[in-house]
Amino acid sequence: MRLAGKVAIVTGGGSGIGRGIVLAMAREGADIAIPDIQVLNAEKVAGEVKALGRKVVAMKADVTSSADVKAMVDRTREALGRIDVLVNNAGMASPPGMPFTNNTEEDWDRTFAVNTKSVFLTCKAIAPQFIERKAGRIINIASIAGPISALTMPPYSVAKMGVITLTRIIAKELAPHGITVNAICPGVLWTDFWQKLAAHIAETNPAFKGMTPRQVFDKRVSDIIPMKREQTPEDIGAAAVFLASDEARNITGQALNVDGGVVMQ
Repeated sequence: MRLAGKVAIVTGGGSGIGRGIVLAMAREGADIAIPDIQVLNAEKVAGEVKALGRKVVAMKADVTSSADVKAMVDRTREALGRIDVLVNNAGMASPPGMPFTNNTEEDWDRTFAVNTKSVFLTCKAIAPQFIERKAGRIINIASIAGPISALTMPPYSVAKMGVITLTRIIAKELAPHGITVNAICPGVLWTDFWQKLAAHIAETNPAFKGMTPRQVFDKRVSDIIPMKREQTPEDIGAAAVFLASDEARNITGQALNVDGGVVMQ
């Protein structure tokens, strides 16, 4: 198993992509901490991790709060003994733009706090421990919405591009200490956000009039993804396992697009 003996924190690990990462890492031998604002979701996924024979701790945490982040790190060390991998997965989508003036100041503030500020807070909290040990893996979940400048959700697109830039900055600083820092940019996944966005598109775009949210989603997959298939939490989990493993020891400062070919660079 590629992560045997490792301990990983996966923020927002109680659902969606986070759950996919948690289970993928547990199957590869990692013990897991699951901080989530929805603690009942975290506890449910913790039960799945226990069924795989791994140690796990679930906790409520608001990753926009430095106090909560410190408590998250402390509790993980107390329960599981150490931290080897940090996955910054917690995030939120902004309300749709189209036009961008539809978004409010509050949309921008909240979206940046949850998606970008949180990455700074968690990395700041855990970096001293990684530096002391001369080892560690940080994996930040960004989005292709950043590189493609998605019109549908301006605050989210800008916030996730910020995650990519912050990933590169921290990677440069921590590289001399043997610590890798990378981002994963998921493509198009059938999530709660996409259900809401697809419904909005069907209501506002004449080209999608009369379609169900799932029909809108499937058309978007067909239109924009060269491989003509949606991505899944399991796809992102597999990428995260790779970046957390020794196989990726010489990979840092990268943004890995898991998107069926939408972004090619």
